[in-house]
Amino acid sequence: MGTSTHNGGQKGATPLVPSWLDQPDANAPNEVAPGSDNTQIPPIGDADRFRVPRGDFTRYINSGGRNSGLGRKSVSNYIRNSLGGSSNATRRMGSARNSSARLLNVAGVFASGGARAVEQYLSIANLSRKTASDAFIAITDFICPDGGPQDEGIARSAYISAIEESPEMATVKFEDLASEQIMVIVERTIANAIFNRITNDIGNKIILLPQEPAESDSLIAQMKDFVKGSVSDAVTNLEIKAGNIRQGDSSKIVDQVYKAAFDIMISAGENE
Repeated sequence: MGTSTHNGGQKGATPLVPSWLDQPDANAPNEVAPGSDNTQIPPIGDADRFRVPRGDFTRYINSGGRNSGLGRKSVSNYIRNSLGGSSNATRRMGSARNSSARLLNVAGVFASGGARAVEQYLSIANLSRKTASDAFIAITDFICPDGGPQDEGIARSAYISAIEESPEMATVKFEDLASEQIMVIVERTIANAIFNRITNDIGNKIILLPQEPAESDSLIAQMKDFVKGSVSDAVTNLEIKAGNIRQGDSSKIVDQVYKAAFDIMISAGENE
């Protein structure tokens, strides 16, 4: 579950937002990633910037999840101080932003024309009669092109996990889905991407420290619930619906969701 890699965690001295995270998405020809500026050299981060939130997150893990407030506090501190706020945190999502935008585009196309419109949009035949889960798997390479870097692995893992976390998609044909059901996949993909980013940066030990797999699973579920709740609140507050998505707007909408979710997580942790 969760993280796409289990390494020693992000090094503090790497740039706050590596320049390659803002590369335009070659697979979304009508959209430009907001905030891209290849003329700026990304600032080098403080080598110790992850130390405090990592320490708090480790103490949260060692509590077995009983001190959930400490987990929220560590995430809030990570976003606000280690990354410099919700805007930087959003930019740092890199490939996940592009993947989320492509998935949101699919939701918008489905809402306006159904499964056949998605087939035409993606030039993929026979999606309509597949189960929804098989259809989502079939479009994985469009949503998350497999390039290899950790950032792209996080995006791909987030999308696949969202499908796995939606067993109801295996019992209904893609053509019979409601557009709101696709938005569930969108929300879960965004939440999983944020969770993967958090655990890779400050929470890698969520897998390594617990003595029992069940405890690790419980910690992951608790932290995912926090992130998913923040994303769901962000989507609700922004009044985003599949039927209101226009082609060309998805990157802007996705960035708004990421930023609002990060702001919600900052606020939740500040109250601990």
